[in-house]
Amino acid sequence: MTDPAAGTRPPAVARRLPGWAKRRTDVLREYEKFNADRRKGLPPVLWPFLAPDPDRYYRWRVQLDCTCITELMTPGDQTPPSERQWRGLGDGEALPTGQLYCWHDDSGHAPYRTIVGWRERREIAFPADPVEPPEWADAEVWAVIRHDDPHTSAFWRVTLDCGHVEEVVAPTLDWKPDDGPRLADTTRVREMTVEYERLWASDPTLQPERQREHTRRMLAAGWPRPRSEQLCHTCPHARRIVACQGVGCLVPRDSKP
Repeated sequence: MTDPAAGTRPPAVARRLPGWAKRRTDVLREYEKFNADRRKGLPPVLWPFLAPDPDRYYRWRVQLDCTCITELMTPGDQTPPSERQWRGLGDGEALPTGQLYCWHDDSGHAPYRTIVGWRERREIAFPADPVEPPEWADAEVWAVIRHDDPHTSAFWRVTLDCGHVEEVVAPTLDWKPDDGPRLADTTRVREMTVEYERLWASDPTLQPERQREHTRRMLAAGWPRPRSEQLCHTCPHARRIVACQGVGCLVPRDSKP
């Protein structure tokens, strides 16, 4: 994945970080247990690539721009963690170079980002919606958006201008990115614009400002489907590595794993 901010991202500083690294023997024991479980589902020929021996790894301590300090290991050479890509939560998508996922309860809301690339597609079959509306919808709204019959929707994975990956719903099963967005009738868009502004004026707390601005941008663009913007749920928790401290090889060079 190309990092859109690579040209402006300041390099991480190599320095001594506060605190102490974990005991090497504890880290080695944890890795060997993890690797043993991982190798159970792999043929031995793939072990060097997907489950390498511990003597390949070099240990680091890194500090993030949220001030958190954590430990990482890099395989092969001693390329700093700030010059590598790391996966998101769990085994998620690779983040832009030098970013690490670090959850904070006070990280703020997911921002809207522009879609810059279309990736894989998948279909999901859904059963008919229940007659009773869910807690988040009143009866009138639910009567309009409810699916009376089973249906199938197409989902596309998209790359956002922040470099993160999200998923959006296509307007129809046969829609392709080359088709471009489908726009609403211009008369209806004008009516919707008036209706939304009247609704916001009557209830200023109905939607947060970021949601209102997104809706205004989509109305100005002709109410495209799929939308040209998507909420990025990774951005609030993607932290940049600002400092690195080399700890040493997981297995010292003069010993055996």
